[in-house]
Amino acid sequence: MLCTMRDYPGDLVTHLDSFLVLLRHVERPACFERAARDLAVDRSVLRRRIQALTSWVGAPLLIGRGAGARPTAAGRRLAERASEILASVRALPGDVAAARARISLACTGTITTELLPGVLVALERRTPPVDLSIRRAGSAAAERLVRQGDVDLGVVRAATPPRGLASEHLSDDRLLWVVPASRSASRARAGGADATLEAMSAVPLVLYGESSRTRGRVLERLAPYGATVRVEVDGKAAALEYVRAGLGATFLSLLPGHRLRDIGSGLVIKDVTSRFGPSSFYVIGRRDTWKGPVVADVVARLVRASRPKTAVTRP
Repeated sequence: MLCTMRDYPGDLVTHLDSFLVLLRHVERPACFERAARDLAVDRSVLRRRIQALTSWVGAPLLIGRGAGARPTAAGRRLAERASEILASVRALPGDVAAARARISLACTGTITTELLPGVLVALERRTPPVDLSIRRAGSAAAERLVRQGDVDLGVVRAATPPRGLASEHLSDDRLLWVVPASRSASRARAGGADATLEAMSAVPLVLYGESSRTRGRVLERLAPYGATVRVEVDGKAAALEYVRAGLGATFLSLLPGHRLRDIGSGLVIKDVTSRFGPSSFYVIGRRDTWKGPVVADVVARLVRASRPKTAVTRP
């Protein structure tokens, strides 16, 4: 019966490697001397290693002496398995490093759309690459997931960073007011001084679910003026379709320096950030893992990606 690796009387990996080196010299004169020289050990050390392997396996590994030495059936089988084992051992550091480089992130749709595509590409090209998995979650849900340890990092939209967690400011949150281009379809124009809180409250709103930070930020200011949500939608694309059809107005969150994409025609957009309370995006994480090299690298890449690069242009 074979012993376990823990019971092996020595360094099993080193002894298996020594056996493979010895096999390269069998059937040649002074095979032990040649192999010992390659291994930079004394011949007696090599002999003890082979004896330990023979005892561990429980069967002769070599037959014959000198130039007539050759592996037995057990020796050939051990050589096959030793090659596989040593290949796995050599690959182990990379496998372990890759396993450490798996990061999960919970974030809002704005971050998912505007920041993460480029960050994901960069992380895949990193050495070693980082496998970043994304969970779509509102700010409250993202914070909860981080605190519970269900994700490594989160991005939240808030006036101040959450207490008790490590955090880094990514960007201030811009708020855009979007109405139909046709005046007949809208009771408030998006340009000039018309986009007052009172004027915006008079237009039926197309907004997101109750957990949405954008919805909460908007209604905190507009509800006292009688604003109502006419249509509740899931995501920017659906909201814009209702607005384009003349069924109300909506608000979009946008990072400074980032462009509105795929908006299409038939809409008028105004930046109304100054009319609402302050709000920023923060990347957050648990303090016990925040300074880990992979987490720190992901955070740094998110921060760089969030910085303004180009001026926002209207569609």
